[in-house]
Amino acid sequence: MTFKANDLLTEQIAQYLGKQIIQGDMKPGERIQELRIAAELEVSRGSVREALLILQRRHLVDIFPRRGAVVASISPNDVRDFFEMWFLLLERVVQNLAAGWQNDDLARFIELMAQLEEDNHHADLQAFYDHGIEFLSALYRHAGNRYLTETLNDMLPLTQRCLYAILRAGQSQMNRTHEFLESLLKTLIARDTSKLKQMVAEFGRDYSELAQSAVEALAGKG
Repeated sequence: MTFKANDLLTEQIAQYLGKQIIQGDMKPGERIQELRIAAELEVSRGSVREALLILQRRHLVDIFPRRGAVVASISPNDVRDFFEMWFLLLERVVQNLAAGWQNDDLARFIELMAQLEEDNHHADLQAFYDHGIEFLSALYRHAGNRYLTETLNDMLPLTQRCLYAILRAGQSQMNRTHEFLESLLKTLIARDTSKLKQMVAEFGRDYSELAQSAVEALAGKG
């Protein structure tokens, strides 16, 4: 792992470990060995500990007295509660964007949809996932409220963990996600705020049920 000199070291370590958790390389309940990671990355143990505190705030790691840090587990109830909050916030973001977009505000979304269509066509899960997360991040920049943006960005790692588990369940889930995002963009362009409210709520319920049923995958067993 090569770190960029202009980035905060602890954030780079957190992103490195977070990616392994999100993609299931580090399993729920697995103990995180600070010394091994410090040696592997050639950083201090203190930097690893600070990175673990960042991951704790992002709901990817739990830290226990005398036991240390472990990869956070995720249950069907956790998923249900998370999706309920996430889609409420997401609805607020898309409503704001639909009401206020101007000129080239949607250009990047159109580009990303073209990439997502190609990724889906080629069944490229990793590229589809990466472009999907970029699509979400672009949406968050149009929240119109800095506290809402910060909250969504803080929730993003857990979002990534859930989405990765859902998408790796099969091609049908990529198709389903692509269809939703494509419909979402068309409705944003049309500025149809009432339809947006309905479709986000319906998809949120369906996606939550899907994620809950895929709890074994979310636990790294699928």
